[in-house]
Amino acid sequence: MLKSIVLLSCLVLILAFIGKYMIDFGVFRHIETKGLDKCRLIVAPDGDDLAFEDFAIDYQKGIAYMGGDDRRWFHTFNLLNQNIKKQGKFFSFDIESETFKQLNLINYPYEHLHPLGIDLLIGRKKQLFITNYRVDNEEIIGAVDIFEIDSSNENQLIWIDSVVHPLFTVPDDVLAIDDKTFYVTNIYRHRKDKSNLMHTIEVFSKRPWSNLLLCSKTNEWQCSIVVDSIALANGIGCSFDFKTIYVAATAEKRIRVYERHYENNSLTYIRSLYVPFLVDNIILNEHDQIIVAGHPNALLYVLHANNRLQHRAPSEVVIFLDPRSNSTFENLLLTNGELLSASTVGGTYKQKLLVGGFADPGILLCQDLM
Repeated sequence: MLKSIVLLSCLVLILAFIGKYMIDFGVFRHIETKGLDKCRLIVAPDGDDLAFEDFAIDYQKGIAYMGGDDRRWFHTFNLLNQNIKKQGKFFSFDIESETFKQLNLINYPYEHLHPLGIDLLIGRKKQLFITNYRVDNEEIIGAVDIFEIDSSNENQLIWIDSVVHPLFTVPDDVLAIDDKTFYVTNIYRHRKDKSNLMHTIEVFSKRPWSNLLLCSKTNEWQCSIVVDSIALANGIGCSFDFKTIYVAATAEKRIRVYERHYENNSLTYIRSLYVPFLVDNIILNEHDQIIVAGHPNALLYVLHANNRLQHRAPSEVVIFLDPRSNSTFENLLLTNGELLSASTVGGTYKQKLLVGGFADPGILLCQDLM
């Protein structure tokens, strides 16, 4: 009798754990479409296989910079797959005229180019900092590559530098402070191609094993861990005065808010902003409002990432109108993936919303949602 009670209790606990786990990952969440009627899908010229996982907006000119890639390699971490092109492409998107322009790369020295996260630094010159993956001696290398937007020809990107460091595990997003300082998130500690078992445990048990790095250069690039113990550190953004840093903790369903200290770029945790989905990238618009895109249903996202043609995945985009003093948000877009699955980034410019996805080609352009 006692043995039966113990076994029944264990079964109840296991079922309760599984139920909570599935609720946390949005498996039972009902998606009621909002805002999609004001959106349309725009695909870049010769970009039928290119997904735009992230972009950065120049608010002075109304231009979004984005790196496109066939991201089928990401769920296996196999860049040597013969079906995957060796290089993705960079585009600028004029938000007013709604037109793409492909950007030519100057002096890029590597055979492979697979851009992921992107940040625009506007200083004396305009530079793009990009998390990028390539193959060196049949080894997949995660790097942060730095490009300068050619001031004499803005359709050209001049390659400046590539930063690789032993602390880079799976670099996901980057935030440039100046031309010699940036933060970069490691979304995973364990890569699939290194240890599929440990990678699976890290993701599905929501282990806080990822981190945020600070990299700076004097004579050479040096990196250190500035924030540790994050459950899937993903997108990163900052306020216009660079005083407040926002880091997406995907598995925690929250955006961590930090105060940045100018003297040494260390960070002090302030609080968190919670959302009802798995947070991906973060964009701050010209009003210092946060636009966050992510995944309401983790299971459908995983299925879509493995095969985008067979599985659609919901998308959600929200805006925090006053993130420094208020943790409430407004929903801008919620879909079942009808036009674009698995939203990874959203950004506003005037009355327009741009949304990119993990694997689906093109971007959503939505009007008058705000």
